[in-house]
Amino acid sequence: MKTITHRFKSQQGAASLLTALVLLISITLVILLTSKEVLVETKVTADNYRTSQATAAASAAMNQAEAYFMTGGLDQIDNDTGAAGADGLVDYTSASPFSLDPDDLTAGTQTTSAQFYFDNSDDNACDCQADASKTIDSDGDGDCFGTLGKNMTRALVTAKGWSDDGTAVRTVTQCMGTFDIFDNGDGPKQPFVSKASVGVFGNATIINRYTNSSIWTGGPNDISGAAFATYLRPSNTETSDYTKAELNSDCEVGPCGDPENPGPNTQMVSNNAAGAGIDIITDDATLSSKTADQFFDMFFALTRTQLMKAAENVNQKLPNAAGVTNPNGMTGIIWMDGNLTLNAGDTVGTPTNPSILVVDGDLTLNGGAAVYGVIYITGGIHIAGGALVKGSVIGESNSSSGGGGTLKLVYVPIGGDDQAPPFIVGTGMIVPGSWKDW
Repeated sequence: MKTITHRFKSQQGAASLLTALVLLISITLVILLTSKEVLVETKVTADNYRTSQATAAASAAMNQAEAYFMTGGLDQIDNDTGAAGADGLVDYTSASPFSLDPDDLTAGTQTTSAQFYFDNSDDNACDCQADASKTIDSDGDGDCFGTLGKNMTRALVTAKGWSDDGTAVRTVTQCMGTFDIFDNGDGPKQPFVSKASVGVFGNATIINRYTNSSIWTGGPNDISGAAFATYLRPSNTETSDYTKAELNSDCEVGPCGDPENPGPNTQMVSNNAAGAGIDIITDDATLSSKTADQFFDMFFALTRTQLMKAAENVNQKLPNAAGVTNPNGMTGIIWMDGNLTLNAGDTVGTPTNPSILVVDGDLTLNGGAAVYGVIYITGGIHIAGGALVKGSVIGESNSSSGGGGTLKLVYVPIGGDDQAPPFIVGTGMIVPGSWKDW
């Protein structure tokens, strides 16, 4: 009996030792597995963090690209010098991208980096390829850019961002372009259009080398001024016979004496002595019978509210919160809420970056003022002294306008089938559905 008891206690100790050993091994395995899982989770967390850094950096670069494009399109600087001014070349390409300063992207001690670049080459991912009749490069795909990539209003934008250690990179692309501001994409076809009579042009010089009409009005035209005259392109010539500088010249009678303003390349059609020629259309009920909104819609693809909002989006609805009340030096869409007077030295728009100036009131042009682009006036037009407009003037008012000054109005079209249309500030847009990231 004692012997049996002694053997039982020995077996019980062996079982306890085995159990303890199994538990120890199990705990060790649990610790090892847990440690490995912690390491994996740490790596995953670190990867997510680096990816988030790269994504944030790429998004910051894309935001920078959007902001840059919206202020002036793809060509705003001289690529050789870096100075402001168009040179006919895309500012930032894959060969010379724009790199963002890390301090502009992140806070604290992070040093993420990013860059963006534009691609407006033919047949890129944002090329239109919609209208097969437009075969600028003869490849038949209906492209928008042409082989030389001269269109500065549409591009594929690529933005890349890197994490602070450079192990994670995120690439984002999207298409940027412009929306049509004019009906059918084309601006006015005449230098001056008025819903009512035209008294302001009694002493005007109007030059139009593109089309065959100078004035289109819903009322009578007053051409009593001794200095009044209209000029068209010489008979039996085409616009293709002249350079753009020759077509846009404000010199109507030679010698002009200015290589940058070659002329005249004109023939007089109407004046005070001969009266109104075939280039002047008056008393057209098509204009006079329209309401103000119908008249506005004849020219613009946007409603008044939409156009005003487009100007407001680029801080060019005047007067604005910054206290700016005069559009001198501005380009693109400008909405003047009230009367506007432009004096000597005031310049709105440029030859390469025209303005769309809407004056919701009266416009007074004093001597020395210059406007490049389209002017739409809801009120009266008053001329005092000599002023220059290269573009078109549209008058909505039912009453005639007047003034004792002399206006030189040179028709310069906006839009059309030009391979390289100008970028109009306020018309920039992100093409819906074009965002891609990987």
